[in-house]
Amino acid sequence: MSRRVWKLQDFVAHTGRVQCARLGEKSGQVLATGGDDKRVNIWKVGKPNAMMSLTGHTSSVECLVFDKQEEVLIVGCAGGSMQCWNLEYRKMAGSLTGHRTACTCVEFHPYGEFFASGSNDTNLKIWDLRRKSCIQTYPGHSAPVSAIRFSPHGRWVATGGLDNQVKIWDLTAGKQMKDLDLHKGPVTSLSFHPKEYLLVSGSADRTVILWSLESFLSVGVSSIGTTPVQAVKFYPEEQAVLSASQDLLRLHPCNAVSNVSDCLEVDWKGLQDIRLCYPEEKLLAVSAEGSQLGLWVASALACIDLTILTLPDQPGS
Repeated sequence: MSRRVWKLQDFVAHTGRVQCARLGEKSGQVLATGGDDKRVNIWKVGKPNAMMSLTGHTSSVECLVFDKQEEVLIVGCAGGSMQCWNLEYRKMAGSLTGHRTACTCVEFHPYGEFFASGSNDTNLKIWDLRRKSCIQTYPGHSAPVSAIRFSPHGRWVATGGLDNQVKIWDLTAGKQMKDLDLHKGPVTSLSFHPKEYLLVSGSADRTVILWSLESFLSVGVSSIGTTPVQAVKFYPEEQAVLSASQDLLRLHPCNAVSNVSDCLEVDWKGLQDIRLCYPEEKLLAVSAEGSQLGLWVASALACIDLTILTLPDQPGS
């Protein structure tokens, strides 16, 4: 098999365990990492040394996200608090409290002045950055929130939980719209289609489910993989779904999600984030193991209609 996945970098990112890592969406060249050493380090992809180190967090850093311009960073901590950093001035712009237990995921609204946070306390919270306050709390999950994504139009937010549930919330009405409950394991990743009313979810049950946001029903379920799905994205030209686990990258045609049109073997563990790089259609992935951080590049996958590879179900699945 030709080597279509290779390691770009491998380095020690923190003095303790790396808890989270996130790439910037605008450039794809900036990377933030958080550790149980209570630090956030900011890196330029391909460079061996951190550009800056942000300190002042009172507990382990569990999650983080850049805004769309890569100028602001939101950091969620094990104690439940969140910090807002202005990266241009390298200054903490405020600390936000509201979650009772560890903050597990944070995500910016597409229009930038708002962000969402999920927690082990099972709540989703929406925050106004200008007022630095929580403007809405959504209880509903029966276990920690593990994934958050805003819809492209900004009116909905989807959450996934360790309760195996995917929930859709209407931000305008301020209430839950739908409960999507076909997964048999914790939900690990979510992605909205950028143009169509579709949502894809990945789970520890080793499957990917494609959902219609018009009927709120499943329109496709993948075959069962070998290990938990860690990340999902729409790719390329939004006619396929990319799913990543610790041993495989798989490409599923949107019109036949149960099939796999391309597959790459990988050997990363602790996958933290993936980003598609256009126009070269390469994929950049970040993994963490202990204090080590790995940066990986995968070559383009092809959505081939004529040569469909269907992975067999695993024994005992």
